[in-house]
Amino acid sequence: MKSETKIQNLLFAILVLVTVSCNRDDENQAEDLNCKPTSISMVVNGTPQTFQALGYGIDLRSKGYELHLNGDRRSNDPLREQGIAVILPYKKTGKNIIQQFHYHQYIDKVSFDGDFLKGEFTSDVIINRNSCFYATFSGKLSDGKQEIIITDGIISYQYDKAFDD
Repeated sequence: MKSETKIQNLLFAILVLVTVSCNRDDENQAEDLNCKPTSISMVVNGTPQTFQALGYGIDLRSKGYELHLNGDRRSNDPLREQGIAVILPYKKTGKNIIQQFHYHQYIDKVSFDGDFLKGEFTSDVIINRNSCFYATFSGKLSDGKQEIIITDGIISYQYDKAFDD
């Protein structure tokens, strides 16, 4: 009788482990399905614009891991270029957690460069994991000479290779 109970307990434990493992695999697959193709778009001073995803990386800082995402909108015209650099805690999601949103442009010999967090900026980081990133944002920043207003901003970044956990 004791051996039957031990066997039943062992079988039950194996069943629980298999079920939990399968559920975790299903959750990871479902999360990856939420990853959207890489794209960066926003409306800058009323003009819809698309940026090319240039690079991403993770740095270790005193406060933990920091995610960097970069985008660029260069053309063959040396008098027209724009770019962004976004810095935030790796794997953290939520509203207004972006720590830096650098925007620069050089258009028709007039430059603008600044961190939107020094102006008005709102963001919502929805996905931030080792395989992809997704966030929405908008903001307004002035350098005293000109004002840049960004609306309908979306960053969707699917990494070529997932970061190691």
